[in-house]
Amino acid sequence: MLTAALALLLSAAATRAAIPWLQRQGAVAHENDRTMHAGVIPKGGGLTLLIAAALSIAALHPVTALGWTILIGVIVLAAVSWRDDVGHLPAAIRLPVHLAVAALFVWSLPPDARVFQGLLPGWLDAVVAVVALAWMMNLYNFMDGINGIAGAETVAICAGYLALSAVGGAMISYAPLAASVLGASLGFLVWNLREKPLVFLGDVGSVPLGFLMGALMIDLAVKGYWAAALILPSYFLADATLTLLMRLWRGEKPWEAHRSHFYQRAARGMGAHLPVVRDISLANAGLISISALIAPAYRWISVFVAVAVVAALLARFAQSGQAQSPGSGS
Repeated sequence: MLTAALALLLSAAATRAAIPWLQRQGAVAHENDRTMHAGVIPKGGGLTLLIAAALSIAALHPVTALGWTILIGVIVLAAVSWRDDVGHLPAAIRLPVHLAVAALFVWSLPPDARVFQGLLPGWLDAVVAVVALAWMMNLYNFMDGINGIAGAETVAICAGYLALSAVGGAMISYAPLAASVLGASLGFLVWNLREKPLVFLGDVGSVPLGFLMGALMIDLAVKGYWAAALILPSYFLADATLTLLMRLWRGEKPWEAHRSHFYQRAARGMGAHLPVVRDISLANAGLISISALIAPAYRWISVFVAVAVVAALLARFAQSGQAQSPGSGS
């Protein structure tokens, strides 16, 4: 709790102070026909979020060898993503970096670590884990399209990770990391979780956060808590993956910006962002409970219950999106 509280205070103060600096650096999001906001909003608040989380860990906890690997990965991803925020980097540059960072993390795991519970040969387990982790980075970026959504999802995943230890008895490795990122995300949301936000996360925040959340889920899977690793990020996984598949089916270019995610259609239909984030957060509260209370003992049952929760949320968003209203805000 102390780690989370320190990260929250640092993040809230630093993010507010950084907003003018972000504007001067040209890190701004402009309104266009594919965005969900109006006007020009500074972006890059994820930079102060990450710094606050790192400082809170450094102040209160020793850093392990694997922790240094994670820190290096975050710095590399943040540097590349910041360059994309203030200018533009093609996917041909960004994606290899994502895969390289994912490979570095998976390579740093203990030699006997198996993400997929021994169902795959060791080398294939590692390859699929790298691809899955890189996908987590990108889907987090894809899902950061309305105010508060990525920060709220990060809070939920970190809370679920910690709850699994406190309630479900899981032996977890990254409790300080989860607590610090949870607190820092709450601090960021002070300025972002509004219909008219003062700052956006930016790629510098969403991509590294996807990496960190993926690392937490890999830690759970390696320790045998694969059901919880699937359940906690399941809304983001489902929305991003289904939307990508539908766009490919329609012959659209997956790397181009769009507004066809379930949550985006719901925000346009509701005419606001915060009700969508509220619904996602309520569903995530259920997913946290399933992960901590049911998943440790009843893995497949918990997965089926989680699928039902996420399917109901997606159906609600699809229905809301059928009544799109103008002026959905940002």
